[in-house]
Amino acid sequence: MMYFFLGGLIAYLSWGLTLEMTILSLSLFLAYLLLEKRWYLFLFVLGYYLVGSRGLFFGVEHYYNNLFYAFLSWGGVALLSSLSWVLIWSKSFQKRVYLLPIVILIVTLPPIGFISWLNPLPTIAILFPKFGFLGLLFEFLLIYLLLFAWKGYQLKKYRNIVITLFSILSLFSIKLFFTQNIQVDSNLRVINSSIEYSPITFDKSEEYKRIKKFFYLVQNNNKSNLLLPENALGNYSDLQSMIWSYLDKNKTIFAGATIYNFRYTKNINVLMRLDYNSSKIVYKQRVPVPIEMWKPFTNSGTEATIYNQPIVFIDGIKSGVFICYEQLLAYPYLQTFFYHPDMIIGISNLYWAKNTNIREIQEETMQLWSLLFDVPMKFSVNG
Repeated sequence: MMYFFLGGLIAYLSWGLTLEMTILSLSLFLAYLLLEKRWYLFLFVLGYYLVGSRGLFFGVEHYYNNLFYAFLSWGGVALLSSLSWVLIWSKSFQKRVYLLPIVILIVTLPPIGFISWLNPLPTIAILFPKFGFLGLLFEFLLIYLLLFAWKGYQLKKYRNIVITLFSILSLFSIKLFFTQNIQVDSNLRVINSSIEYSPITFDKSEEYKRIKKFFYLVQNNNKSNLLLPENALGNYSDLQSMIWSYLDKNKTIFAGATIYNFRYTKNINVLMRLDYNSSKIVYKQRVPVPIEMWKPFTNSGTEATIYNQPIVFIDGIKSGVFICYEQLLAYPYLQTFFYHPDMIIGISNLYWAKNTNIREIQEETMQLWSLLFDVPMKFSVNG
């Protein structure tokens, strides 16, 4: 059980405390390479995922008031993530050296990448900010260099190759690191809130009262371009649009909403642009929460637009948008940064996860990717 507690300790220290501490999560990669029994690795990664994602258990229990469902969700995600590591593990140390990149791809890309969060990939931003995709390559080289320091003589035949590559990339990266990128100056201002509500409700009177609260938050703000949290516009329809027709003519808001298609019993989670006389969907959520929201191969639940709209224009700026769950995964960021956004935006509704570490993990993950690719971020949350 020592390895279980060690993995849990690494996760606890890495996520939800300070941004700098996230670098400790790289221990997950080293554990895969160094642990000499599959059972040890399983305990380590299971402890890592269970402790790191503990907020999921408390959040789901609060949302559904169902202890069994909370345990099933929390334990199921941790178990599937852990199995991805141990099933690719080999008794041969040499094979593990070769297999590590494959394991990282498996837990990063679909389908496992749709459920596996707490991914250490972006934490390299702490050591190599502004390096982008080159920083991710540095991450692999750093892991192997640390491995050389630990294993010593056993890796002499690889050492010169990796050190040479690391040195060459270091020389090429000097100019990149010291080049001052032109940072966009967005006029978009963030509004955070702490209004308790369910993201899916058909109680029109309660929804009207809640939307009025957001309306007054906007009207009482002296900024003209504002970002509101996920689902701030509720189940958007002509009724809700009437409220925003009273918006000051100089104001524009970007806010989350749910759009329902009752004919197909589906909905879609979106970011909308509104002013006093118009509304427009600017982004559709690519990866809703699997099973709970996104129900593959069915005609119900929340639609997933997995390969669509990696880049949109927000306030006239080329932007990547991440709605709640997407902020926890590595795949949507990799997809987005392939198109070189100038800004990233996150919106969340986390009232159900109050007093958990989920908000901190979402924000830390966005900060890490923002730091790694040297782009500003905006993060609006209700919770």
